Amino acid sequence: MNRDLTLTTRALMATGGLLLMLLWLTSKPTVRATVSPIQVSVGQPIYFTDSTRGAEMHRWEFGNGAMLRKATGDYTYRQAGSYLIRLTVDDEYQKTFRVTVRPGPPVNLRDSVVQLNGPQGDYHYQNEKLTFVATGGQSRSFAWRFGESGRIDSRDQTAIYSYAQPGLYTVVLTTDLTKYPLKQNILIRPGFRKFNPPVDSTDLAGDDIRRRLQAIADGKPFNTNYYYVLNRYLCKRDYAAVQVNATKLNDFYSYCMGLRFDRGVQVDGVSIDSDTLTRCIFRLNVTQHKL
Repeated sequence: MNRDLTLTTRALMATGGLLLMLLWLTSKPTVRATVSPIQVSVGQPIYFTDSTRGAEMHRWEFGNGAMLRKATGDYTYRQAGSYLIRLTVDDEYQKTFRVTVRPGPPVNLRDSVVQLNGPQGDYHYQNEKLTFVATGGQSRSFAWRFGESGRIDSRDQTAIYSYAQPGLYTVVLTTDLTKYPLKQNILIRPGFRKFNPPVDSTDLAGDDIRRRLQAIADGKPFNTNYYYVLNRYLCKRDYAAVQVNATKLNDFYSYCMGLRFDRGVQVDGVSIDSDTLTRCIFRLNVTQHKL
C-alpha cells in the first residue's frame, strides 16, 4: 500500500510540474523596458533598453516618425515637445513612455570653426593673468605661443599667461584642424600704470556671475548664490546652458551642483549670451581651471 501511495505522489508531482511549465510557456510575458531620462533638452540623448523574457523582436517608435529595431540604444530629439514612445515586443506586446523635450540653446554656426578668443581692449599689464581660449570645432591638439619665451607655452585648450615685460606681442595658436595659425596682437603696458578701464553692462554681469560661481566652488552657501544668479540673470530658467572652457555643456543647475562638490576650481571668467527681447541670459560661457 505504501508503494502505491508513493507512486501516486510521484505521479501528482510530475503532473503538477508539467502544468507549471505549460503555464510558464503559455503565459503572457511582462514587458520589462525602461526609458531615461524622461525630461531632456534638445540635443540631449535618451537611453532605452528592454529585457523582456524570451523577446526576439523589438520595435521602438519615438512619436515623431522615427523608429529603431533593437533592444537597447539611444535616441536624440531635434525639436522640443512632448513625445509618446511606444515599444512593441514580438509584434504583440506593448509598453509606452512619455518624454518631454525642452528647447535647447540656439546653435551658432561659428561654433564649427576654431577661433582664438583672447582678452579684448587696450588695457593689459605685465604680471596680469590673461586667459586665452580656443573655441569652436572639435580640435584635440593645441599649441600656444605668446611671443615672449620663444617656445610653446601651453598645450591646453584654455591657456592662462602672464607677461613679464611690457611690449607688443603676437599670440599664435596652432591646432590639428587649422591649416594656418590663428593670431592675435596684444599690447602689454607697464604694471605701474595699471588702472581700471570702463566696462559695459555685460562685463559687469559676467563678473558678478563669476563671483557667485566662485563662491559656490569655495563651499559658501549654495542657495544664496545659486538663486541670486538664477533669479537676477537667467529669468528663473535652470535649464540655461553653461559651456565650460568651450567644450563641456551642462544646464545651469547641473553645473552648479557639480561645482559645489568639485573642490579646487578657480573660475577665471564668465561671458554671457542674452536674448535681446527678453533680456534673459540663455548661455554662460565659463573659463575655469583646477588649482
